[in-house]
Amino acid sequence: MTTRLRSAALTLTALALGALSTARAVTFTIGYQKGGIPNILKARGTLDRYAAQGIDFRWVLFTAGPPLLEAANAGAVDFGSVGNAPGVFALAGGADLKYVGVTVNQSDTTEAVIVPKNSGIQKVSDLKGKRIGVARGSSAHAFLYSVLRSAGLTFNDVTVVPLLPPDARPAFENGSIDAWAIWDPFLTTALQSSGGRVLRDHAGLGRGDNYHLVPGSVLKNAEKKRALQVLLAELESAANWANVNRQTVINQFSDELGIPKSVLAVTVPKSVPFNIRPFRASDLKPLQALSVAFREAGVLPRDVPLGPQTYVTLPAFRAALPALGLK
Repeated sequence: MTTRLRSAALTLTALALGALSTARAVTFTIGYQKGGIPNILKARGTLDRYAAQGIDFRWVLFTAGPPLLEAANAGAVDFGSVGNAPGVFALAGGADLKYVGVTVNQSDTTEAVIVPKNSGIQKVSDLKGKRIGVARGSSAHAFLYSVLRSAGLTFNDVTVVPLLPPDARPAFENGSIDAWAIWDPFLTTALQSSGGRVLRDHAGLGRGDNYHLVPGSVLKNAEKKRALQVLLAELESAANWANVNRQTVINQFSDELGIPKSVLAVTVPKSVPFNIRPFRASDLKPLQALSVAFREAGVLPRDVPLGPQTYVTLPAFRAALPALGLK
């Protein structure tokens, strides 16, 4: 082969490799909320190193699960972590979303119905006829249903005021609502700043876990699916790291989100041990029970088709990482 031919061959090889690299390049957008394993991973910056290998991970912060999953269904987000209710609500509305992971809740106190410090409401039955703020379709909405039912009440016995956390907090503090069903870190922030009082938490009512979902299109796209598997593996690593570095987690969260360390000193230990695992068929049972309860309560528009078509069990997260061909 002449020098000229060899040079041309090398040029063509370089162009081919460049084209392959471009073809494999993918942008993967992660929807996240304040607190939780995704937020830990973002604060650590671990995913940044994958940009050189063709995966550009981007982050979008949401105030609650329902708007996050709306964005996912619209194709603006490739992955989202939410409580137990948002996925059920989204699927009931016809969203093409798939469960891929579960984070088991470790505490009875990550959500609560709270009332102002000087409120005359002393027990759950006192909520009858009151105005209660809650983010519609959120895990707190499902929790409020359980709280009311524990006292023989239904949504028809109260006025449910649909409010996302940024709007609910001033309404709670100025008396526009009589109670607020809310999750951490907003819960602990409100208790510490306003002197509010916990009326009821999850104790005796069962806990709702957190779930990780993706649009169905992600699983049909080879490069997006590969990026998803990278993300899940790194989330598991972040969870393991966080379990032995709690104070660092508190410091990073405080710096990134502007949440007082006094709040995080309460909320972070509630999540220990941090955890994430693949979604399994048995995980459908509590979600199905939730959908039935909300359907009977008249909150969901139709029955939710929960079954094999609504989840994917991916290989063990960290164990699958070496096979992806990444460094």
